[in-house]
Amino acid sequence: MRNELQRYLDGELSKDALPPELAAEAERWDAVLNEAAELSGETAPPWLETAVMARLERPVPAYRRALDWLLRPATVQVRPAVALAAAALVALGVTLWPSGPDAPGVATTQASSDVVFVQFVYAGEAAGSVGVAGDFNGWDTDRYLLTDPDGDGVWTGQFPVPAGVHKYMFVVDGEEWGTDPRAARYVDDGFGNRNAILSVSAGRAS
Repeated sequence: MRNELQRYLDGELSKDALPPELAAEAERWDAVLNEAAELSGETAPPWLETAVMARLERPVPAYRRALDWLLRPATVQVRPAVALAAAALVALGVTLWPSGPDAPGVATTQASSDVVFVQFVYAGEAAGSVGVAGDFNGWDTDRYLLTDPDGDGVWTGQFPVPAGVHKYMFVVDGEEWGTDPRAARYVDDGFGNRNAILSVSAGRAS
């Protein structure tokens, strides 16, 4: 309701002071109030206007309706069977997703079911330690260490290697890098030496 019309109904403005576009609406209000007074047999009581105004629903702006809809809490009902299925899927995803140093991240790394245990053999001069470093163990010189149980200079060890094609070298005493002379293939390492090539498929290595 326009402020001028409200002031007219409150007796603060005369009808002559109303804008022309509100004159017709003011007359309709006068008719409603007069009819109510005639029905009651007396002049309209002071509370009548307040009661009528309280029953009129003022239009709510569109932006306010949209805001109320966005902020209204929504209740989501989930059937017990659906909730249990969702929880099972989450648990399954946590169980199956690998983590740690062997998690996917290198193109040649495969799932644990494709890991093959490969026997490495190094025969050479006397050494204090011999390790195998390759792209399958992050080129860690201390992760895959061979053993020489007989002390005859033949070092061996069996380690898990993911399926794929890998490069590796032997590391003697933690600092001397050497190529495996028994490897079937080689590739330059970019530092004047050669990396041995190891091809691993599910169930076998070559």
